[in-house]
Amino acid sequence: MTLLDIEDLAVTFPVEDGPDVPAVDGVDLQVEAGEIHGLVGESGSGKSVTARSIMRLLDGAEVTADRFAYRGEDLYAKSEAEMRAVRGDDIGMVFQDSLSALNPVMTVGEQIAEVVRHHGDVDESAGLLSELRRKYVTGTRKTASSWRRAVDLLETVGIPDPEEVATSYPHQLSGGQRQRVMIASALGGDPSLIVADEPTTALDVTVEASILDELRRLCDEFDVAILLITHDLGVVAETCDRVTVMYSGSVMEHGRTDQLFENPAHPYTKGLLRSIPEQAPPDGELTTIPGSAPEPTERPTGCPFRDRCPAAFDACADPLPEHVVDDGHVARCHLYTEGDDPGEVAWDARDGETNGTVDGATDRTTPTEVTDG
Repeated sequence: MTLLDIEDLAVTFPVEDGPDVPAVDGVDLQVEAGEIHGLVGESGSGKSVTARSIMRLLDGAEVTADRFAYRGEDLYAKSEAEMRAVRGDDIGMVFQDSLSALNPVMTVGEQIAEVVRHHGDVDESAGLLSELRRKYVTGTRKTASSWRRAVDLLETVGIPDPEEVATSYPHQLSGGQRQRVMIASALGGDPSLIVADEPTTALDVTVEASILDELRRLCDEFDVAILLITHDLGVVAETCDRVTVMYSGSVMEHGRTDQLFENPAHPYTKGLLRSIPEQAPPDGELTTIPGSAPEPTERPTGCPFRDRCPAAFDACADPLPEHVVDDGHVARCHLYTEGDDPGEVAWDARDGETNGTVDGATDRTTPTEVTDG
């Protein structure tokens, strides 16, 4: 079952004294029930903007899409009051910086209990006056259903001594504990989908592994779908069922994780995989993608990756076509225009320059200097 179905998403930020900023352009994304779907790409590729568009947390942005449905219902046709119910009830979110996302003057138990009262199934008032009274005067009773649920959720996400931790403030917890608190809070309304925006950023490797294991367990045990935003392909390989690769606001490739890792089709995906340390040659030099992603207002026409691609040719200035590599595996690349296998894109890791060759490619892929115009 498809929980989230987005077609041709475009997000633009108006700028009063300059050109508008097209952050995302033409993104398709489908998330199935019970899966972990990785959304991967370099910093600035539009991953977080896409995530926040799902929650409708992009104040001032112009958002358009041919389809933007959750369980078949158009999220952008809902009123703000209806969206407040969707956030938490149906879709939870784990933000990147837990210390900024959590309220520093409320215990973590109070914060989770508040989510439970607003989005969970407990018979407690969640009105403004009741919440203010709890926040500034009485606190939540430790016998209240919302507090007991908060403690249970802390235990669910693997926090030792959950009753003690529930009375702690965010600054008293480690980074890994705070991320688990964020996950517990996202689970407070029993959502079907959790959007996790770089949930392991700045955590050490062992803590990162435990958080990812926890996400996988929650997915398996509670049938929760997770959209995992990350720039780490190692995280994708270990955690995700399917993956969508983004570059400069556009989708380059998507498919099952095993398909992308065993048979990457887009030159950008191939370059990303070759930049993983495990893929380094014996002398230890990493293969890198030369250059950097263009600014959103300076993207080339056609394929946004063409100025960095070793296989760029004239047709790359045209709108991107879709090529079905395999069942469920799609690449958006002109190298497949004729329908045949373009061969292996070759990268030169020694001088940081692309060598401009595609092994086994036909003449149509002969790289040429591509300029906007």
